[in-house]
Amino acid sequence: MDTFPNNRCWEIIEMLLDAVNPITISATAEKLNVSNRTIRNDLEIVGQYLKGSNLGEIVKKPRVGIWINADQQSRIWLRNAINKSKIYIHPYSAEERQYFIIRRLMLSNGHISIQDLADEIYVSKVTIYKDMEKVEKWLKKYNLTLKTRRNSGIEITGDEKNWRKAAADLMVILKNDEEIKNILLKDNNKIKSSRIGYEYFDHMEEMFPDIDFLKIEGILIQAENNMRFLLTDEAFAGLVIHIAISIERVRQKKDIKVKSKYVYSIDNQKEYKIAKYIAENIEKEFNIKLPEPEIGYIMLHILGAKVQENFQSSEIKAALDNSDRKIVHLAKEIIAVIGTILSVDFSNDEKLLNGLILHLRPAINRLKYGMTLRNPLLAEIKSKYSSVYGAAWTTSVLFEKFYGIKVTEEEIGYIALHIGAALVRLDKKTRAVIVCSSGIGTSQLVAERLRKEISELEIVDITSIYALEKTKLTDFDIILSTVPLTFMPEKLKSKPLINISVFVTEKDIANIKKYIVNIQNTRKFDNRVLNTNNIDFYFEDLTFVSLDLKTKDEVLDYMSSKLESNGYVKSGFKKTVFERENIISTAVGKGIAIPHGDVDFIIKPSIAIATLKSPIDWAGDMVDVVFMLAFSFKSGNDLTKFFKKFYSVIDDESVVDSIRNLESEAKIYNYLTRGDI
Repeated sequence: MDTFPNNRCWEIIEMLLDAVNPITISATAEKLNVSNRTIRNDLEIVGQYLKGSNLGEIVKKPRVGIWINADQQSRIWLRNAINKSKIYIHPYSAEERQYFIIRRLMLSNGHISIQDLADEIYVSKVTIYKDMEKVEKWLKKYNLTLKTRRNSGIEITGDEKNWRKAAADLMVILKNDEEIKNILLKDNNKIKSSRIGYEYFDHMEEMFPDIDFLKIEGILIQAENNMRFLLTDEAFAGLVIHIAISIERVRQKKDIKVKSKYVYSIDNQKEYKIAKYIAENIEKEFNIKLPEPEIGYIMLHILGAKVQENFQSSEIKAALDNSDRKIVHLAKEIIAVIGTILSVDFSNDEKLLNGLILHLRPAINRLKYGMTLRNPLLAEIKSKYSSVYGAAWTTSVLFEKFYGIKVTEEEIGYIALHIGAALVRLDKKTRAVIVCSSGIGTSQLVAERLRKEISELEIVDITSIYALEKTKLTDFDIILSTVPLTFMPEKLKSKPLINISVFVTEKDIANIKKYIVNIQNTRKFDNRVLNTNNIDFYFEDLTFVSLDLKTKDEVLDYMSSKLESNGYVKSGFKKTVFERENIISTAVGKGIAIPHGDVDFIIKPSIAIATLKSPIDWAGDMVDVVFMLAFSFKSGNDLTKFFKKFYSVIDDESVVDSIRNLESEAKIYNYLTRGDI
C-alpha cells in the first residue's frame, strides 16, 4: 500500500468520506489544529494520490467547500486503508498481531507471503514466523491448517464448514478487543441503525465490504415478525454473521456441504420454513442463488439459535406439555444431579425447569450439528462462580448418556447461569436443626441464643438424632448438637455436624459462622467427602507429584499414557481425551482440571492425579492440579453419588491446597484414601 508523507492526509480523507455535505478548508484546519495553508498543501498531495491510484478526485468549489468524488468500491478501499493507517499508529500487541494475521489470511482469496504480512504491520519476518505457531494452534481448534507454497506464500486450508465457524468466532473475538473498538468506533449512521451494535458492525464491514448488513438485519427482523419467532441479541448477531459469510462464500463459489438427511428429515418443521423464507429474500436483495445446502445451513443455525425466554408462569405447563419428553427428562436429571451435589432442593422451582428446557431445545441442536453460541459471560462465570460452574460441569456426561453428544463449556456456562438464578431465588439463610436431649426449656434457650447471635441462621427444628433420620435431607443444611453423637446414621453423614455447648459460647458462634460462609457461597457442605467407594478409585501408581510439564497437551499425553501402560484403560483412550478437550475445556477453576475419556476404553475405573511444578495455561485458565478420570457408571444414581463426593473434594480449597503441598506420591495417595478428610 502506498503511504502519504504524514498521517494527517489519512485524517483528511476520513473527514471527507464521513461528511454528508462539503466541508470548508477553514473547518478542516481548525479540527486538525493546523493552518489553512497546511491543509491546502495536504489536499494537493491527497488529490494527486487519488488520481494516480484511480480512486477518484478532490472537488473544490468556492464558497461551498471540498468533497471527494469517488465510486463505492473506491470508498470501501479507502476505508480499509484508513483502518490500516491507524494500525500503524497503534502497534499491535503479540495477541492482536496474531489475530490480525488470522483475519488477513481469512480475507485473502489466495496465498499471502510472510514478507507482505511483515510489511503491513511493520514487524520483521522473524516475528511473523514466531506468530505463526500461535496462529496454527488457533486454526487447529477448527481443524484448519496452514498450507505453505514455495515462492507464493501461505493460505488456510480445510473444510468449508470449519472455515465458516472459525470466521464467525473470529468476529466475536475481534469485537471484544478494546483497542480495536477504539480504532473503529466512529460516528456512523449505519451503526446507529443496526441491532447488532458497532462492535460487530465495523468488523463485518471490514471483512465483507460489499455486503449491506442492514439489509440482512431487515430480512431477519421481517422473518421474526412474519414467522413469529424472536432471537436473543447474541443469536441475532450470530445469524447475521453466518448469513454474511454464506453470501460471500457463495459469491466465491465456495458452497457449504450439509448432509441431506439433516435438511430433508426435518424440512416440514417450522425452522426450515423460516430458513426458506430468509433465503428467498436474501436471493432477491443480493441477486444471488443460494443452493439447497446453504438453505439447510441457515436452518441449522436457526435450530441452534437461542430464542427469547419470556414465558409467564401461566404458560409453563403449556411449554412443558409441548416439549420433547427426552429433553424434559434430561432437564430434570440435570437439576437432580446439581441439586444433590449442592445439597439444594430445586424440585419446586418451575421457573428453573422451564428455563432449562427452553435452553436445552436449541442447545441440543447446536451440539448435534457442531454450531456454537458464544457465551460472553463464560470467563466471569468460571472466575466468580466456580462452585456453580463446577457443579454444572459434572452434568456433561448426561448429554452423552441421552444424546451421545459432547457438550461445550459455553453451554455448561449457560446451565450454570440458570442454576445461579435458582440459587438467588432460594432463601439465603442457612437452615439448621438442633439436636438436644435436655428439656424443652433448655432447647428453646439454645435456639433463641442462636437466632439472636446469628441472623443468617434459621432454626427449622429441634429434635433427636433418631427423629432427624426421618426428615428429608433437603429440608435443612446443618446439624447443631448439644450432645456428643456416638452414632451417626449413614443418611446424615452428608450434612455437616457441629457440636455446641448448651450455653452457646462465643467459640460455638464463631465456628457456626465459618460453616455458614461456606454454605452460602456454594450451597454445598459435604465435608465427609470420601468413603470406601471413592477410595477404590485412587491408586499410588497413578499419583504424580510436581510434574515438570509445560503445556496442556504434554499433561494429557503423560497421564493417559500412564493409565494405559499400567493397565487401567485400553489403547484409544488417549485419543478420546484429546477429542473431548478440543470440544470443552476441562478446567473448572481454582487451578484444577478434570480431563477424561470415553467409557468404552475403561478396563478398571480409576482416577489419576498429578500436581504440576508450575501452573500451565489450560485453555485460558491457569492449572496446577489435574485429576484424569477413567470410569463408567451403571446407573444415574451411581453417577450422582460419585460426583457429589468427588466434587466436594475439588471444591474444598483446604483439601486441594494440601494436595498441592504434599511432596511425594505416597503422601498424596495416603491423604486421599485415609477416609477422614
